[in-house]
Amino acid sequence: MLIEARDMFAEALNYGWVDRNPAMAVRPPRIRIARRRLTFEQWRKIYAWAVAKSPPWVPLMLLLALVTGQRRGDLRKMRLSDVWDGLLHVQQEKTGTRIAIPLGLRLDEVNLSVGVVIERCRDYAPVEQGGDAWLLRKTTTGQLVAPSLSWRFEQARDGALGEHTGGGNPPSLHECRSLSERLYREHGVDTQTLLGHSNQAMTDVYNDDRGLSAREGKWKTLLLPESI
Repeated sequence: MLIEARDMFAEALNYGWVDRNPAMAVRPPRIRIARRRLTFEQWRKIYAWAVAKSPPWVPLMLLLALVTGQRRGDLRKMRLSDVWDGLLHVQQEKTGTRIAIPLGLRLDEVNLSVGVVIERCRDYAPVEQGGDAWLLRKTTTGQLVAPSLSWRFEQARDGALGEHTGGGNPPSLHECRSLSERLYREHGVDTQTLLGHSNQAMTDVYNDDRGLSAREGKWKTLLLPESI
């Protein structure tokens, strides 16, 4: 409500209807984040468990989520026909943002590119007549329902990592998106465009590891400008 109020009064200011934005003086509520971030080591264990014990589309879902950084709804509706001119075209379900991801985009941590993961998605189950198919699909070529993606992730997570302990909730499938952003940013990828955010501040929210680095004893290194 506060965000909406600020936007409305900002528009009113632009039109000269008011002389100040009273919503700017309201301090935003402090939000306690309950969900834990996902580490790459955790992701690797979840992926290995899924390869051994889940349907074939589940490990592919984990790879696709990591190399594209897209949301569950967008992973679910990706099709082979979305690939042309060397790009995977995604119109995000939540915002309508249209993103073209190069098939050559490679995530070094898994040593795979977007194109290679798509080819694996092509080969694991029959393709519909005409050569099109959902990237993540049942072995009968049918589309998966969204809750199935989350449930299979949670099953693999609990199987690989055991019962969650400590504060907060265990990481969900959506945390693959934050992990993707953090990994790609380390390699200099434009993660704001990849995630489809309209401003850098939202991307920075995904980059925030919520104290994960501190708990692991990691140091944040200050890089000197090249001119120094």
